[in-house]
Amino acid sequence: MNRAKIGIIGAGNLGIRHLQALALLKETCQITVMDINREALRKAEIVFKGTQGAWKHEACFVSGIRFMPAAMDIVIIATGADVRRKVIEELLEQAHVFYLVLEKVLFQHLDDYEAVASLLERKQAKAFVNCPRRMHPICASLKQKLADAQEMEIMYCASDWSLGCNAIHILDFIAYLAGSQDIEIDVSALDPQYQQSKRGGFLEITGTIRGSMGRCRAFSLSSYRKQGFPVSTVILSDTCRIHMMEWKKELEYADASTGWEWKKQSFEIPYQSHLTNLAVEELLSSGSCRLTSFEESSRLHIALERKLIPYFERQGVEPGLCPIT
Repeated sequence: MNRAKIGIIGAGNLGIRHLQALALLKETCQITVMDINREALRKAEIVFKGTQGAWKHEACFVSGIRFMPAAMDIVIIATGADVRRKVIEELLEQAHVFYLVLEKVLFQHLDDYEAVASLLERKQAKAFVNCPRRMHPICASLKQKLADAQEMEIMYCASDWSLGCNAIHILDFIAYLAGSQDIEIDVSALDPQYQQSKRGGFLEITGTIRGSMGRCRAFSLSSYRKQGFPVSTVILSDTCRIHMMEWKKELEYADASTGWEWKKQSFEIPYQSHLTNLAVEELLSSGSCRLTSFEESSRLHIALERKLIPYFERQGVEPGLCPIT
């Protein structure tokens, strides 16, 4: 039986989490990790060798895409948004890849989306975007609770949670619960001045993003500059009320079955290092997985970046650039 060939491009912290998850794969695989930073490769190799299950896989660590296999089943691209299109183009120019798993934010220019979509179609590669809430058991439970809702409102807020970088996660969560048709986004309530990101060379935002999507007639994503406010998600619908507190791993809900009295439910949030292996196994066995398709995620990204690009341009940022990752 041929071993599956899995690649990772980008051996930073997130790439290492993906790599740790691959050690948990049930079947023996050939894993290739690529990064131009040799120190990052060295660190990734050390971490991988110390991960349970790593011994049964064949792993190599290379400093260029040209050193990766000419054919791979799945490649995870865990680079920054500023180089992702270039990396995808270089990879698919020299290798045949069946499936791509892309980190986000996907790209920084709007024309990248159409260009990469055309490339994927031409190369007959299928891509998914790593918004892993769709794989969380608690999110599947929420989707079931809201299955009969005709309309809902969703509010997500916390202190300084890197709104620019992470908004797409919550937009994807809303799309999962409510559908992603007719997306409307309003950034007029963002704080007037951007911030420097913790990641060098990128920018961040605070304030509130509002909008509507599918059955969700109104949503708000708020990031406060003042510290100390934990993550809180409130979902109001015509069938139930939900208050989710990720920091406590607990939620409260009320619906007709509870007599509209609040009930508590605890939950766990799986780490990325225990999720990527599940997505990979799903792809290898069925050709699909629970992660968001490139097409749907692109719609969400484009809707957001169309609003953020003018926001940054008004503050002197290069025209057409959305400098988040």
